[in-house]
Amino acid sequence: MTDAQQNFQALSQQRRAKSAVRLVDDDPSVLKALSVFLTFDGWTVRTYDDANAFLSKDDLQTPGCLVLDVRMPQMSGIELQNEMHRRGIRLPIIFLSAHGDIEMAVEAVQRGARTFLTKPPKPEKLLAEIEKATLADWSRRQTENYAESLDAQWRELTPAEKQVAMMVGKGLSNAMIAETLGVGERTVRAQRAAIYGKLDIENAVELADFLHERQEAKQTLGLESGE
Repeated sequence: MTDAQQNFQALSQQRRAKSAVRLVDDDPSVLKALSVFLTFDGWTVRTYDDANAFLSKDDLQTPGCLVLDVRMPQMSGIELQNEMHRRGIRLPIIFLSAHGDIEMAVEAVQRGARTFLTKPPKPEKLLAEIEKATLADWSRRQTENYAESLDAQWRELTPAEKQVAMMVGKGLSNAMIAETLGVGERTVRAQRAAIYGKLDIENAVELADFLHERQEAKQTLGLESGE
């Protein structure tokens, strides 16, 4: 095994140790079998026998994924998926069903599910999907944290400074900005200095990079860039 492969494996194991696979199924035998199997493979597993138990008890701050049965009493897997969407819960979902059909699978994936497996799932396939879903969740959370850190800096700017920052980012000179806003160049220079200090940058190139990265992070998350 190469050093790169060893490093990747070590990172994967660290990520797995800090993640959780949630199992939601009304069949106790399925919960037990999957829990034992996944625990043996090194995953931390949380089991819930209905959708409401998951919604009320799970700690969603822990990265990972959700392995979800489709047909359950009270709240079906599809209904839980819809409720998660309504609440802004973005945990990746892997659907399991002994009664799955094409229409149900298409609906689940269209609503954001990662995949749809029939019961009993092939062990290698289930493990591979859990690994990919968990990696995707870690990536999303890192992007969210980065976007929030950029937003926190952006919120330090006054409305006037934000306006100037957008113009500087587009390559406008102090004179052009001053003329557009109807203010003096000295005012623009002072605002520009304040912007650089608050965003911890040194020049217009870094400001343009900041604005681009902020917009890109939000687009990746499907969010509006806003102010």
